[in-house]
Amino acid sequence: MIKTRSPRPSQGRRRQRKHHGHHAEARPAITLNEEGFPTALPDGPPPSPVVTVSAESRAKYPFLPARVIAGSFWRGPAHERIRVDETGTARPWRRPA
Repeated sequence: MIKTRSPRPSQGRRRQRKHHGHHAEARPAITLNEEGFPTALPDGPPPSPVVTVSAESRAKYPFLPARVIAGSFWRGPAHERIRVDETGTARPWRRPA
């Protein structure tokens, strides 16, 4: 009688390595408010306000939504970059030289 060797369970499979976490850096805890949303950090930058895009800007750039975050950039169908300022006016943006 010929004995055949049965394959080991781990044969043909890759072993998974355990990460011990010594590469991970410590992050500060996120504080939540009563509703469970993250709160702003006391020394962090203030959040940007939401502004209404002016009618002239919406007519010129119809791809813009009615409300955006001030200072945000939007890319149009021709790949032009448009920036909306704090007054709701949209202008083409070019990288400073």
